[in-house]
Amino acid sequence: MSFEFRVSEFEMDHEAYMDFLLRHHDELNLPYTFGMKLSFISSPLLLGKAMLIISEESYDIVGAAGFGYGTGPGDYEDQHICQIEVAFIEKGLRRSSLFVQGLRALVHAIKAGNPDVQQVQFWASAAEEELDRLFAKFLALPGSTKSIVNHLALFTIPFNELEAYCNRLR
Repeated sequence: MSFEFRVSEFEMDHEAYMDFLLRHHDELNLPYTFGMKLSFISSPLLLGKAMLIISEESYDIVGAAGFGYGTGPGDYEDQHICQIEVAFIEKGLRRSSLFVQGLRALVHAIKAGNPDVQQVQFWASAAEEELDRLFAKFLALPGSTKSIVNHLALFTIPFNELEAYCNRLR
């Protein structure tokens, strides 16, 4: 199965990104109210980039990711940090090679959008045991950290280590 990874640049892509993630908002594992989820989902359209994953067979959207440069606590001046706000692949495709392809496409999009990025970070529920195996791979990268704050886990990964990891997965 082949996929297209498209960084959202046009209004129709923005609409498709929002529509897809709103349809799947209950599956995103974001432990927030709907209004807060909406903020996380939409912020990449204003502060960064959104990426669509499209099946080349059916032309259906099967995944999406959104990220921004800078953080709220840093008044978005800390552009060397890329925060991934949301990443989602439809359940039936999660055990395929799509995750690896998507991770490579995401790393490429981050670098293309801001070559000065030094760190990637994301938040996840601290109670998501089914994701522990995946997150352990990120934590095994040199310089990566995990901090628990109010039932949430903040993962930080040096960008160069994440990029090298993706290159090894080829």
